[in-house]
Amino acid sequence: MHSFTTDVLVIGAGQSGLAVGYYLRRAGLSFVLLDDQPGPGGAWPHGWDSLRLFSPADASSLPGWLMPRPPD
Repeated sequence: MHSFTTDVLVIGAGQSGLAVGYYLRRAGLSFVLLDDQPGPGGAWPHGWDSLRLFSPADASSLPGWLMPRPPD
């Protein structure tokens, strides 16, 4: 078995976990993101089929990754 050391373990790679990872990287800390889904934001499809993003782009962006604005 292999072992390693990291500064921070982040549980969950949803919007909050990804934001935490962004700031940890900027702070120069090593971290690992763990999630039970195959990719980031993986819990989204397990919600309601009709759920769509309803908030403005400014409120839906992740740190370091701005949500594109809809075309005019």
